[in-house]
Amino acid sequence: MNPDAIAQIYASDIVSGFDIYKPEKLNVLFNRYGDQGASYFQIVRSMGFEKEVSLDTYGHYEENRIHEVCIVNANVVQPAVGADITFVLSANSLDANNNFYVRKWDIILFPNEVTGSVTTIDTTTPTAPAITCKLNDNTEQFPALSAGDELVIFTNAFSEGSGQPNGAIRGTWEYTNDAQIIKETIGVTGSEMTNQTWFDVTSAGTKIPAYYFLGQVDIDYRVALRIDGALLWGKRTVNPGLIDPDTGRPIKTTEGLIPYIRRVGNEQTYTSGSFSVTEFDEMDRTLDREHAGNYILGMLGIQLHQDIENALVSYFADTNIQYARQTTNEVLFNSNESLGASVNFKYLVKSERTFLMKRMGVLSNPKLYGAVGYEGPKLGVFMPINKKKDPVSGNMVESIGVRYKGLGKYNRRMEVWQVGGAGEGLKVTDIDSRNTYQRCHIGAHFRGGNQFVLMET
Repeated sequence: MNPDAIAQIYASDIVSGFDIYKPEKLNVLFNRYGDQGASYFQIVRSMGFEKEVSLDTYGHYEENRIHEVCIVNANVVQPAVGADITFVLSANSLDANNNFYVRKWDIILFPNEVTGSVTTIDTTTPTAPAITCKLNDNTEQFPALSAGDELVIFTNAFSEGSGQPNGAIRGTWEYTNDAQIIKETIGVTGSEMTNQTWFDVTSAGTKIPAYYFLGQVDIDYRVALRIDGALLWGKRTVNPGLIDPDTGRPIKTTEGLIPYIRRVGNEQTYTSGSFSVTEFDEMDRTLDREHAGNYILGMLGIQLHQDIENALVSYFADTNIQYARQTTNEVLFNSNESLGASVNFKYLVKSERTFLMKRMGVLSNPKLYGAVGYEGPKLGVFMPINKKKDPVSGNMVESIGVRYKGLGKYNRRMEVWQVGGAGEGLKVTDIDSRNTYQRCHIGAHFRGGNQFVLMET
């Protein structure tokens, strides 16, 4: 079978690199033209966090915490020395069926270090269980409580000959997302395919036998930017009225990284131009609270990146950086030095964690998130890079990833094809033109968003 002229070009210099080139070569190809397309999507691909799914809607389960606190529903005045205290559980301590965690004979540690045993749980009003505690030391005094206070259950104690407490369980949290279809097209007439230009190379050194060949380069970048946009900023479509009138079918979109963090993660503000090392200390406390791992990926807009570099000069000079680079390369890139170099992280070792930071040019692109009125250059996203087991399926799930639609030998990760009645090769229409089509069916996938931090002004 004889490939046509455009297919020949696509298989050599400027073909869609999404499926043809190894990740490190793909990064170099995109970076050759600036950071217009080589950002979040390329980083995820380079680290191998990409999987096939056979349904438009996909997801996983995450384990909830094993232990809980009691959250107080309303203010309680301080009782007298030696007196009991009764408080009502907040709705945030109840599930959809009004179940809660605290049990009789649990012992609660109050903020003033006074302890009390739970002696009575009154569920007369199921939506407002009343918890009564008796002092372990009747010379002490329970503190006043305010709505929203968290009280710690730190142990329990039972009498000799007593029975067992009610059982306790932890549930799972379900994550779901949708894959979306992204498309792009370029077209050229037969006459234009035979027009000669005064130049045959671009400023980047790419050889072009005709001007229209630049469109082949452009289509890759436009698709890459659309993929990046979906994976970073997309929101799942829940509007039932968003229907394609030509097909009668709904438009499906994927939830991207930033809306996901705003929904389930952590937001931290900083002052632009006055960044301090204490910002990393605050973030480290958040990561520690959520039991995050030791490798943290930071994707930064240019202004935040500059602020961090200016504030942390001494930390970047840490002599352990080379070791951090080596161990990270082993963990994330299977010791592939060229792949690690092509991604080009900047490393920071702080608070026993290794931060891998990458300036994201797409966040400062003046035609995208760096446009007037947008805050892209000041944004930063920090997230752990690790894998955990889905407690229901048993599958290992990465903290970040991309899913593409496929089944058997056919997948829609990236499809490129040509249809036309001009140019070399088989003519399939009577129109004197040739169109190149590009289509992908992809979605974002995240796990452990409670460990993600969005840094913004």
